[in-house]
Amino acid sequence: MTTVYGAILSPFVRKVLMTLEIKNIAYELQNVAPGAIPEGYDKIHPLKRIPALKDDLVTLADSSVICDYLEHRYPTPSLYPQNIVLRANALWLEEYADTKMVETLGRPVFYKRVITKGMMGQRIDEAEIAEHIAQKVPPIFDYLETQVPEQGYLIGDQLSIADLSVTAHLINAAYAALYVDQARWPKLAAYYQRMVQEPAFKTRMDHDAKVLHRLLKKG
Repeated sequence: MTTVYGAILSPFVRKVLMTLEIKNIAYELQNVAPGAIPEGYDKIHPLKRIPALKDDLVTLADSSVICDYLEHRYPTPSLYPQNIVLRANALWLEEYADTKMVETLGRPVFYKRVITKGMMGQRIDEAEIAEHIAQKVPPIFDYLETQVPEQGYLIGDQLSIADLSVTAHLINAAYAALYVDQARWPKLAAYYQRMVQEPAFKTRMDHDAKVLHRLLKKG
């Protein structure tokens, strides 16, 4: 059995779980939250981060490494373009999402609004968050607006690791009430709506909704 260690609201965990589900690989999820790393977890992930994966062959850390491993072990359906140029572009967008997007949309926005305020019930400085969004988010959405097509997927004619990576972070932004302005970024807004209608994303978001309903503080 393949075991994934992580929390399902993590965009990095979401990417791995979607890869497993798209490839129809059975797995179990062991909940490991970033703020509550269990003793001994460093033997699975030396950096004590999520996600990690363990199966009958390997123990791996880092979502990009995990997804690449899964692609090579279970090549159908493929999530990486065969064309070397398209593959390189997909890997770049994955890297952009997992560095720049999470740096800007993750802890400064999603974590504060959803985890700190929503789940922990603690006060946050909303003015500070709004200022961060106004200054830091537009350059990211500006760039993505130049990358998304009028129709279809980010790379090629089927869902790829680029779509899983970029959309995973946009989903968490939306959970934190940060939406893509359709008037300012029409292609990106339309792309996001296409992606969240994909069965693979809908499955994950249904699971997310159950967690959010259970954990968010009411009132």
